[in-house]
Order: sequence, then C-alpha cells, then structure tokens
Amino acid sequence: MNVSKYVVTIGIYLLLGVSFASGQSLSEVAFFNRCYSHLTGKPVPLGHPAMAQVRAGKIKALDACKALLDKAELDPSGPLILRTDAEAKAILNNFYNFHRTWFPTNNVEQIQDYNDEISRGTVDIYDSTEPGLAITRAVFARGASYSDVLNLSYGVRAQREENLSVRNQYGFQVNFPGRRDYGNNFGLNENLYHFRALSGGFNGNSDTTNSIFLNIPKIEIGELVGIRLTTESLLVPNVSLQPLGPDRAGNTQQGLNYSYDFYKTYGGGVIGSPIYFLLNYGHGRGLEANGTTKLPRRWSQTNMSAFLCSELPALRESDIKKFIVGNSSAPFRNSGSCVMCHATIDPMAYTARNLVMGNSDYTEFSAGSRTHAKNALMLLSYRDEIPSDDTWHSEPVAGFHRMTPKGRLFFRSMTGELVDRPVHGIAQLGAVMSQTTDFYYCAAKRYFEYFTGIQVPLYDRQNPANAHLNRALSAEAIEDRKFVEALGEGLRTSNSVREMLKQIMSSKYYRSVNYRE
Repeated sequence: MNVSKYVVTIGIYLLLGVSFASGQSLSEVAFFNRCYSHLTGKPVPLGHPAMAQVRAGKIKALDACKALLDKAELDPSGPLILRTDAEAKAILNNFYNFHRTWFPTNNVEQIQDYNDEISRGTVDIYDSTEPGLAITRAVFARGASYSDVLNLSYGVRAQREENLSVRNQYGFQVNFPGRRDYGNNFGLNENLYHFRALSGGFNGNSDTTNSIFLNIPKIEIGELVGIRLTTESLLVPNVSLQPLGPDRAGNTQQGLNYSYDFYKTYGGGVIGSPIYFLLNYGHGRGLEANGTTKLPRRWSQTNMSAFLCSELPALRESDIKKFIVGNSSAPFRNSGSCVMCHATIDPMAYTARNLVMGNSDYTEFSAGSRTHAKNALMLLSYRDEIPSDDTWHSEPVAGFHRMTPKGRLFFRSMTGELVDRPVHGIAQLGAVMSQTTDFYYCAAKRYFEYFTGIQVPLYDRQNPANAHLNRALSAEAIEDRKFVEALGEGLRTSNSVREMLKQIMSSKYYRSVNYRE
C-alpha cells in the first residue's frame, strides 16, 4: 500500500468534509437561498417546493442544492435531459456565461484582421463562444470528463431555442445570427457562401464568376438548451489567402491543404478548435510562421492563462539562461527579461506552425443576382512534409510552416516543478497540458472564487523572486490555498467538476455567513 498517497487522500477529505463549530453559519433557508442564486443566477421563486421542504426540515439545504445542480445534466447526444425545466436551463446558461469569462475574446469582431465588409458571413457559421460551450459540456454532459476540455478531437455546437415573443417583439422573420446588423435580409438568411475559383482571377459578378457556391448550416440562436459534439463534415473547395492584397488562391500555394473539412479541429479539445484559434491567433490572413517573429504567440498566452492560470513570465531566471543568444535578428532572443516569456510561448506556438488563416473568397460580389452570397474567414493548414527538430530557433527558418509541428510545453508549475515536455502537434500539447497539476488547480481556483468570492493566488512559491509574495500571505490566505489545492487534487482524481462543486458547497467556507469562520 502507498502510505503517503493514503495520508494525502485522508488530508483532502478532512479539508473538504470537516465540520466547524466556530463562526456564524447560515440557516438552512439562507443556505438554499445562497446556492440557488449561485447555481441559477436567480432568486428563489416564491412557493418553491424544495424551499418549502427545507423550511419544514424534511430535507437538508445541501442535499437540495446538490439535486438542483444535477438538474442541468446533458444527455450524451447533447440536449438537457430535463429540456423543458426552467431551472435546468437557467443553471446551464448561468455556468455557460461564467465559463465564457475565462477567455479574453468572445466575439468575431475581436479576430485580428476581421473585416465585416469582406468576411460578413463569419458570424453565421462560427460560434465565438465555443470555448465556453466546451467547458460547460465537460461539466454537465453525462459521461464527460473535465480533461475532455483539452483532449476532445471534435468541436462542440450549441443547441438553442429562440424565444418567439422576443423574436416577434423585434419583428425578425429570419434566423441567421447576422440579423442584428442586417435585419430581415432573406437573401443572407439562405446562408450561401462563395469560395475562391480554382482557375482564373476573382470576378466580382456573381452571375459570371467561376467562384464555387455552397450552403453552410447556420449556428443556432436563442437560449442554450444543449451542447453536442460536431460530427458532421463539409468540404471546403478552395480559399483565398490574402484578400485586399495580392490575390493568393489556395490551390496555387505549395503544400497547402486548400480543400479541407470545415468542421475538422486540430485536436487538443478547445485549443485546436478553429474559432478558438482564430480568436486568439493575433495575426492576419495569409501569414506563414517562420519560427521567430511570425508565430501564434497570443494563442500560446491564452492557453497558459485560461487553462493553467499561469501568467507570464512562467519561468525562473535560472531556467532560461541557455536560451539567451545575444546576436539574434529577433530582438527578444537577446534579452533575459524577454526570453523569460518567449521561452514558454514560442515553443508552444511551434505546435501550431502549420495553421494559416484565409478567406473563403477574395472579396464580396458587387454585381449579379447572388450578391447575398457570403465570404467568411477560414482556418486551414499546410502539410507537415518537411522534417524538423526540437530546436527553438533564433533566426527565421525557410519553410518553417511546412515542417513537422514539434514544440514544447515549458514552464514552472505553481508547485515549483519545471514542466519540460516535448510535444508533437496541438493534440499532444492539449493532452500534456491536461496531465499537469496546474490544469486542475486552475479550475478549482476559478470555481472556488465564483462560489465564495475569495481570490486565491496560485504561483511558484519556491521561486526566490516570489519571496516577497510569500511573506505577504496571511495565515488565512495559506489555508485558502491549501483548500483550493485539495479541490484540485480531488478534481484530478474524479475528473468531475460537478463533484468538486458539491465539495465546495459542503465546505466550511460555503456554510459561513461571510464565507469565513
């Protein structure tokens, strides 16, 4: 028997389940009021049957809260099991909105180089809240695990119900998301898209053009009532890589997968979904990675902050000395203060070196009977047909965007451990990230703060540079961190966020009037 593991496990359970006699505790009624608000985002309705039972002492408030949370369970195929239950929908939407706050970008207008005039169809086929949807599915879908967030090989799609009274109030007769800008445009509601012709230049007349036309299903609008896996496929025939500049038809670019499955992800769960990458890419259309100045660093930075709660720099000075070059044409390789950040985000970005953003066609049509056909941003990839090594390059590399996507997860964990793992591609990066302690501690920190309002700083306490932070910690703050770490260890074992939420509601913090003893 592993005695040390047994002792740690017992310690976790004591932290999560112990009762505290001191401090002012909530009454049963107040406890249910609190959890109902946190779970649904609404006050308890008058005459609520569970509240009546709590008042009568027939059920414990904690048991009622746990049952309420489970109301939002999703069928594996996507929809709420209790689809018509107002509380189930409220809980699902409340957590969905909370999960969206984990990310710095949530709408297509935040995509670098997005232009509504030539990419107006983007909003109708990409759900910019897909990262939040993926986490929500991992929490509530029957049989799902938290690690799915960084391991699924499918995207996710929202199942929604439109409120007809609201629709009628605004007079909408169409259901494409862009109606907020274009109103009742029945042409745009057809959701017809045009793609770059395989031969010849761009022709702005939709009746005489060689552009290729396809209908793409619209994303759903309205209140969230389910989240399903994206299992369908749609073949993109061609793209244009550089709209409004020199036209570069996709099929003329060496090594480019110009015809590809629109719904395909690049592995790694959220971090490999096309919309997440577009939102966090940080570069314009047609840019090809070169190993130094041209890399998707913003994507790397978002990966670190959203899923590991790790802010840059995430390394110690002693970790990066060997990477300082001194005479590189990339200025950040010549300074230790710059390398402290780049040593983490650049090797991670190498795993996405093959990806490139384009447009479905060169620009919009200006004449003809199909000017309602739409253009949209596309995310595609180059074939990784040139061998690469594990080098972090200090000079640009020719053909870097067509090399095998070898990279590295390299940072200091909040436990002090140096995580230094070679990875091949985005799928393997997501898998390795999901194996770190930080992935689970980060989630525990976020949910604990949501339920209690208590912010728990998670950082490398063993780093000498953080000694001043350690000295500033109160005894209370140290205990808070221990509790969050215990929650994280429990999540790592169970892979169930709902079980962790029930542990938070069972804790001394949640029972206390001011979340303290």
